[in-house]
This record gives sequence, C-alpha cells and structure tokens, in this order.
Amino acid sequence: MNNYQDTSTFFDDDYPHLLKTGITLTLEQYESLLLDLFQELRQAEMALTLEQYELLQIAVEKGYGLSGWQDLKRLCQLLWVKPHADYDINIFNRVFDRYFQQHRAKTPEKTPDTEKTPVPGKTPDAEKPLSNLPQIPPRNFDNPLSQQPNTVQFATAFKGSPPPQQLKFEQSNFVFNPKDFPINLHDVQRIWRLLKKPVRIGWEDELDIEATVERIEREGFLADVEMHPRMTRKAELLLLIDDNSAMIPFFPAFEPFIAAINSHRVTPARIYRFTSYPDEYLYDWEDPTVAHPLINILPKLHRHRTIALILSDAGAATITDSPNRIEGISKFLIALSPCVRQLIWLNPLPPNRWQYTSAWRIHEILNGKMLAYELANLQTAAKEIPQQNGINI
Repeated sequence: MNNYQDTSTFFDDDYPHLLKTGITLTLEQYESLLLDLFQELRQAEMALTLEQYELLQIAVEKGYGLSGWQDLKRLCQLLWVKPHADYDINIFNRVFDRYFQQHRAKTPEKTPDTEKTPVPGKTPDAEKPLSNLPQIPPRNFDNPLSQQPNTVQFATAFKGSPPPQQLKFEQSNFVFNPKDFPINLHDVQRIWRLLKKPVRIGWEDELDIEATVERIEREGFLADVEMHPRMTRKAELLLLIDDNSAMIPFFPAFEPFIAAINSHRVTPARIYRFTSYPDEYLYDWEDPTVAHPLINILPKLHRHRTIALILSDAGAATITDSPNRIEGISKFLIALSPCVRQLIWLNPLPPNRWQYTSAWRIHEILNGKMLAYELANLQTAAKEIPQQNGINI
C-alpha cells in the first residue's frame, strides 16, 4: 500500500476534521500539534533545524503522515532521526510517546464509526461519502519500517542552514531555501546539452552528398561515392522518480530536474513517479492519482532518442534488502531497456550505503551502472557513447 494520499480526502471545508485518521483535529490544530512536537524534541536536545520542520510541513501537505499516530511517528522518524549522537533514536521515541500519551489524555481518539457532529445548515444527505472518491490502480509499497522498527537506520537529509536563536510561531516566518545541493539547474542544462550529442543510428551508412561532390570534382565522374554513418542529435528525456517514504528528504535535491522540464529548458521530456519499483503503471508526477499503464508508455519511447533517468535509493535509505523490489525492478528494466537509447540511475545515497541492500543487487543488474547522486558521475555518464543497456539477471 502506498503511503501517499491526496489531502483532499482528509480535509473538508464544511467539516474541517481529519477524516479516516486516528488524530481527530482541525487543520490548524494539526499544524499546531506538529509545531509543539517539534519544539518538544528541540527542548529534549535533538539538534533539529527549521528546514527539517519545513520538510515535515511539505510532506503533510502532500498527504503523508495523516493515517494516525504511527504513520506520523514513522514520517517524523524518516525526516528527523539520523545515525548520529545529536539525533538519538531513544530521545525521539521517549519524547514522541510521551507527547502522544499527553495528547490522547486530552483529546480521546474517535473510532471510524463515531458519528460526526452535524454542521449547521448542512444535512447528512449533502455530504459526499468517501466511497465516491475516484479510484486509482493499487500501488506497490515495501514497508520495511513496520517489520523492523528497532533496527532500521534512516537517511540523512541534506544539511540546511543553521537555526536561529529563537523559534518564531508565525508560519510565514519559516523560510526554506534549498542550496548547496550536488546538482543545480545550470548543471542540468549543461548535462542535457552533453546528452544531445550526435549518436549513430543503426549500422548502415548513408550517402554523404557534400563529400561525394568534392571527390568527383577532385577525381572526376568515375570516382566512388562517399558514405558516412547515419547520425542524429535528437533526444528526449524520460524522468522517473521513486516517491517511497524514505525518498522524501531528497525531493528538494531533485527539484532542478523538475524545474528544467517545467520551464522547457529540457525538452521534450516527461516526468513520472513510482513507489519502490514500477509495476504495471507509472503515475503522473504532478497528479499522483493519474495512472499511466506501462503498455501505453513503452511503445511511445524511441530507442535512438529516449534517455531514461531514474532517481531512486533502491532500498539503501532504509538499509533493506527486498526480493520483491529486486524482482520488480528487474522485470521493469528488461522491458524498458530495448525502448531507450541510454539508461542512467542516480542514487541519492553514496555507494558505501548500498551494501547489504537491494541497491547493491540492482547495481549488479545494471552491470555496475548505478551512480551516486553527484555531478561528476552524471557528467561521465552523459559523455559516454550510448550502447545497448545490458541487464544482468
């Protein structure tokens, strides 16, 4: 099951309670709860920054962490707990559990069958039942966090600027300015120019008219014709982003790619999302409820033009080795490989974090072509002469 959910399924303007969750609050109360929790952890000497709180707000706005206290705890753990002395998991568990008990004592949780308080001027018949919400194809989701809650290590979010001395309560005072990421918008434009280098199409040569005319002028009409390889400069980008929960801290680092496509600096291009591995569908990046069957996408790719760029941790962020993920990725790569000119996989975690995870096995499937999310690696891949993507099963 995918953890992403559209917030429109939780918030109703006429009845502003969180629906289908274990935390029955208005939206303003829920935001206050998050801020209180953030301050409690800071007071307990967890070195959290305002940028990390902003990451939590962005995740909640996108629908994460709204399924109850355990879902919220897992989300905060992914964003805030790191394998470092300043981010002690014991402090986090103790403070969060204490805060949960205090909040539950003040506002008992409501069961899903609890009748909602009627709203003046609105009859029950006018309310839209949740069963009328649009249905989308189910998405795969490996959930290693629930299997080993005490042994999982979490990814370190990109480091932001140091926090100010005093924490302001007004939401407008929180400013999140991503910077110092490995790849910026200018880098993406330069890489795209490298990827659009001339490449040979097939093995047959074609007539070089200009060279043939020059040779005839030089040797006469009995001179042989000149041939040259068929070349093309055309290229199109297929950007695939893994949106599993462990990838949330890395989304700001991927923004230059998305901005380059949205501003038509990289074109033609398409962006899709998947969770852990593509199954039968890819999902629209801007509207995750829109599913696109792979059988409709793959035939539209061009094996001499399409460059597939995959951004995924492949299980390295949560240090998990999932056979389902490995099998799913293998099947997808086998189907994708003949349809594209070049395949590039960027992992936001460094190679020393891939060992004993699915990432290492997928790295082998790609014949050692998985790359760490660094500019130098991407430049090297862009300069390589495209070859048939080998898949080692």
